[in-house]
Amino acid sequence: MSTLYLGVMSGTSRDALDGCLVSFEPKLKIHQTITIPFSRNYKYEEEFSNIDREITEKTIDLVNTVLTRSNINKSKIEFIAFSGQTISHTNTKSIQAGDPQEIANKTQIKVSSDFRNKDIANGGMGAPLIPTFHKYIFGQNGIERAVINIGGISNGTWLVDGDIKCATDIGPGNCLMDMATSFYGHGDFDEDGNLASQGKLIFGLKDSLMRTFLEYDYPRADDISAYTSILKNKLNKNYNAEDVLFTLSDVTAEMIANFHNFCHKPNDLIFHGGGTLNTFLMSSIKAKTEANITSTNSVVDSRYMEACAFAYLA
Repeated sequence: MSTLYLGVMSGTSRDALDGCLVSFEPKLKIHQTITIPFSRNYKYEEEFSNIDREITEKTIDLVNTVLTRSNINKSKIEFIAFSGQTISHTNTKSIQAGDPQEIANKTQIKVSSDFRNKDIANGGMGAPLIPTFHKYIFGQNGIERAVINIGGISNGTWLVDGDIKCATDIGPGNCLMDMATSFYGHGDFDEDGNLASQGKLIFGLKDSLMRTFLEYDYPRADDISAYTSILKNKLNKNYNAEDVLFTLSDVTAEMIANFHNFCHKPNDLIFHGGGTLNTFLMSSIKAKTEANITSTNSVVDSRYMEACAFAYLA
């Protein structure tokens, strides 16, 4: 059997913990995927020690579940690729919750971790980290395309002739929509964009947000807490929830369309991440870009792309 790697990923949306057991030789092969839920309050937990403990314990649970379900001996796994839980991020330092040493001790498997700070130490910005994996899967001579991940933050990779032309965070993904859905008492997220589809644009809110989000050039590495802090000061009960969600969905789609323009409007846009499940958002992106939109599902299930990517980095 080829060498196995287990990628473990919790994105900035903190909606669940994903695991992907994968090998890369002689070619990419997915052996097992799994998603386990966090505790009910984890998504909005602010106390570092609680986040640190939960992401560590849930990762250990995930690893043990994968071993049980796959019937693979732990000795066959070269590394657990542990992304951690991003608390804050700048171009000079990334703070990640989670204890890789405890995970290694409890599972008796080596753990590769702290990817973001290692990237910063090597001259990068620590985010996004998956463009190398995008290149591995979708880079092709004579082909120009963009691969976009819609998680809590949206990020994208512009591929030209098999090489990375630009890799960058783009702007908010699901984070603002999730925050507003919770603020108005409609749960953790707007399923399929159903609420947003019933709303109308709040021009002042969109203009205010877009002015802020367009201040930075590509490439960039964005901090989700900066996004949520900006929106927190603008949300109020005088707005209708549907109108706010329509506006925030439009902002996310507009930022992705701006990246598409920056990439000289390639015909092919390939998406992955939780945002792909929001049909209203995806239809808005389609309308704004007029591109051929597909997902990564033909190669790697969209939900597990990032977990697989971290396994590749390990």
